[in-house]
Amino acid sequence: MPAPRRSRAAMSADTTERLIAAARRQFAEKGFAAVVMDDLCAEVDLTRGALHHHFGGKAGLFSAVVQHLLDAINQALDARYDSHTDPWEGYIDTCLHYYDLLHDPALRRILLQDAPAVLGPRLRELEEASYIGPMAQGLVELQQAGRLRAFDAVAMAHLINGAMGDSGMWLVAQDDPQQAAERVKAALRCLLEGLQL
Repeated sequence: MPAPRRSRAAMSADTTERLIAAARRQFAEKGFAAVVMDDLCAEVDLTRGALHHHFGGKAGLFSAVVQHLLDAINQALDARYDSHTDPWEGYIDTCLHYYDLLHDPALRRILLQDAPAVLGPRLRELEEASYIGPMAQGLVELQQAGRLRAFDAVAMAHLINGAMGDSGMWLVAQDDPQQAAERVKAALRCLLEGLQL
């Protein structure tokens, strides 16, 4: 008996997943500029037409890889936050855990080195959708619970996100990124604790 035919949607999802996985690997190893689309397509046994159909080209595929990484970061940070009973300690620890995630060379290379240059303002849009809303909402909830001073939560979320992004780029450029991460975590904890009532 022949195997049931897969739906067009299932085949499309499989193609998308294969391209993103291969691209993540190659972008992490080689950097955006050095990845050759013909080689990437050959690795997953697809045509360049499939790549263009799903992503429009190399930049579109890179953007999808970045979104995939941002989603993975959000899942890890959500799990970290959910492990706490105190929402304020959860908020602080979640922010600090971001630096632990930067031990992944793929995150460092793709998000901190290549994405700003390749995506430009599009990276800001992706980060805004992924980080700023949840960060601001968490601050609002903590303010409503009487844990934090009054301030504009969206503006503060941008400040925190900017500090974390810039310090993340700084620490991965250090000779000892792990030691630098501990320094940054201590400084960020001081900064965040200054928001308390």
